Amino acid sequence: MGARVNPLPADFFTRFGLYAEREFLSPNLCAEVAEEMQATTGALATVADGKGGHAVDETYRRTKHAEVSASTSAQVAKRLLEAAPRLATHFDRELVDVQTPQFLLYREGDFFRAHEDDSRRPEAPDFVRRRSVSAVVFLNGGNPGETGGYAGGSLTFYGLMGDSPSGESVGLPLAGETGLLVAFPSNLLHAVSPVTTGERYTVVSWFVEASA
Repeated sequence: MGARVNPLPADFFTRFGLYAEREFLSPNLCAEVAEEMQATTGALATVADGKGGHAVDETYRRTKHAEVSASTSAQVAKRLLEAAPRLATHFDRELVDVQTPQFLLYREGDFFRAHEDDSRRPEAPDFVRRRSVSAVVFLNGGNPGETGGYAGGSLTFYGLMGDSPSGESVGLPLAGETGLLVAFPSNLLHAVSPVTTGERYTVVSWFVEASA
């Protein structure tokens, strides 16, 4: 979908209006949650089927939802909700709630093709149409040289620099860091490139607006 670019630090993306917060979760908590995710079997993640429902489509998305404990989910959701005022100020939106976090495990070869997290289509589920700001928390880093690190699996954003003369959108990959929170408008096109080494652990969620 464009020229290959090496992963870029989170600070680079803030110049385009994205939000980045390092050490959003402590290294110890990240390791504990990742270990819990690794110990579960998980279920294949789904995508919208165009009929108001969801289905597994491994040509479009291949990753697993890890079933963590209720206490772990609640702990992470609490931290995300505490961040809502900071994100509301940053994006100038009245964010009032956060959807239940999803704990995603990407193994070698897993990926998610370019997509948006929200939809204004009438047939889209209400929880999708209400999304305003997306959030990704990295539980391990995109560096195979570090303990528990991985290669590939870059969170890649499209449209930040406009389209090229050939009509292709330039994809800018972000370098994942343990504990890093990255937030962006839910209608921003993004993808996850295939993991080439190791396993990628992330938490994703979506903030909703008062008027949404």
